[in-house]
Amino acid sequence: MRSVPTSDIARAVVPDPDGGGGTVGVDPDIIPQDLLRKYTEYARVNVRPVLRGSTFDQEKIASLYVALRRESSSSGGVPIAVRHIESIMRMSEAHAKMHLREYVRDDDMDASITMMLHSFIMAQKFSGRRSFQRSFAKFLSSGEDKAHLLLHILQDMMRNEAMYQTIRQRQRGGTEKGDGGIDDGVLAGTLEVLLEEFESRARDRRIYDVSEFCKGEALRDAGYVLD
Repeated sequence: MRSVPTSDIARAVVPDPDGGGGTVGVDPDIIPQDLLRKYTEYARVNVRPVLRGSTFDQEKIASLYVALRRESSSSGGVPIAVRHIESIMRMSEAHAKMHLREYVRDDDMDASITMMLHSFIMAQKFSGRRSFQRSFAKFLSSGEDKAHLLLHILQDMMRNEAMYQTIRQRQRGGTEKGDGGIDDGVLAGTLEVLLEEFESRARDRRIYDVSEFCKGEALRDAGYVLD
């Protein structure tokens, strides 16, 4: 009987004990240790993210601080002080540094808030955790919430594209109009929008990564296809 770390087998560092002496393929999702060490050292030495008021929601931080103070006082838990908000700031800077960013974004702040709130909630009595989760639900970013917002953005872009195609067809000669003033020919055709434009519209709403949405079920269920 042997004990072999799964990560070493996946990286083909050691033979697969169940593979007859062979090695398994390298998992592309596993970062080699040498590369990870270089990445970490580069980020530590060269990247120093800064906090800019225009890149994250300051009102959200202020509201979170007030809510934490209120819940902490009413429950008799750990007193919340300004240093806890400072911890959120430092964690958001660390999260931005991991992504080699020059400034802290909303998603960095959301990640640090999530860590802070999970720590705060888990420190409470078991009987009161559910009520705390409900109280702070609005501060916890949800992938489902972002998916709904991205879907709304995409639907709005598709409506604008349909109206643009309708205007072009009318200028060329006129066709019958369907619902909403959009020509039937446009409704029967295929509408396309640029991924770069969609990403730009998402960034305007402080959503910086749409890759998970583009590969998720919400996009397919709405009848859209990523080409």
